[in-house]
Amino acid sequence: MDSVDREAQRLLGLIVKAAQLNARQHAERHHLLRQVSALLWWLEPECPPRTIASLLACLSLPLEQWLDSSFTQGYRGALQFADEPTMLCHAIAMENNPRQGWELVQQTVKNVRDLCRTRPHGDDEYRMFRMFLIDHGVVDADRSLDFLIPLQVSFNSLYEPIPEHFIRAGQIYLCPSCGWPMEISRRAVSCGAYWCEQTVGIAQWMGEKLVSVKTSKVLQGCSAKNKYRLTPALWTFTLIPGLLELRLRDRITRLGLTAELWPDVDQADLRFTIEERTYSLDAKVWHSTKNLGQHLAGSAPTKAVIVIPDYQAQYVPSLKEQFDPRQIMSESQCLRWVKKLCRH
Repeated sequence: MDSVDREAQRLLGLIVKAAQLNARQHAERHHLLRQVSALLWWLEPECPPRTIASLLACLSLPLEQWLDSSFTQGYRGALQFADEPTMLCHAIAMENNPRQGWELVQQTVKNVRDLCRTRPHGDDEYRMFRMFLIDHGVVDADRSLDFLIPLQVSFNSLYEPIPEHFIRAGQIYLCPSCGWPMEISRRAVSCGAYWCEQTVGIAQWMGEKLVSVKTSKVLQGCSAKNKYRLTPALWTFTLIPGLLELRLRDRITRLGLTAELWPDVDQADLRFTIEERTYSLDAKVWHSTKNLGQHLAGSAPTKAVIVIPDYQAQYVPSLKEQFDPRQIMSESQCLRWVKKLCRH
């Protein structure tokens, strides 16, 4: 990574930190935005310096409208709404510093995984735990979660109150793809995950009805009373990639193979066997393939095939070139590869 790329990454990090602060943190936010202004002027010396006021206004605008594409790292959308950070803002923060985001996940997932490795039926218990997180982006506070007790997991380590700006007239609207509350106050309503926007699309308000742009169906709300959502870190690093993992399992199973999720208590995301040879898959669902590349550069290579969503297929050649001899495929490429293995 050259100096311009490093400074561009630092620029986006500073912008995100500023967007995560609220109006009460006036001095801290202005300090960050002064650094943003100076860094932007260094990166774009032909442009006049940005004022603090203009940068504050930009936080509520889509990044692609006010930042050069070479600085956005492939992210699109606004970082703030009503002076609150959007889910895109949280996602960028975690992907820019995945170690920090993953540490939040490890406080629960890693502890459960390590415990399950010592238990006689740990593989099944761990799989049930992971499936529960994927299937329950939102839970009712009154729901019995007794199965968490043997795993030494507290409710508050998994779920948090739903912010007020996700609630409209006492209702929340769950994403049709991941089941997480959608950011309902934007024109383009979604949960904020690229995966969900690409698979089920966005929704828009038509009067008092929220309508899917892709299917024209009206999306029904549900009562926000006593509801809690999965924490952003678990949503980003566990639930969303879990949707790709489940889809890969189902599609490989339809080929007549037995595909196992998180075998041997998470030694891989997915494992299947063809003629006594075992193959492993590692599903990666990131907003930014550039940040994914940096994450791969800092992690130890494995024999697992890395699978990314089809809507990022155009980035496969550059990722493969960067990380040869690792195998990197889009979802469709992976399925064609598995079919070819079956014919052999």
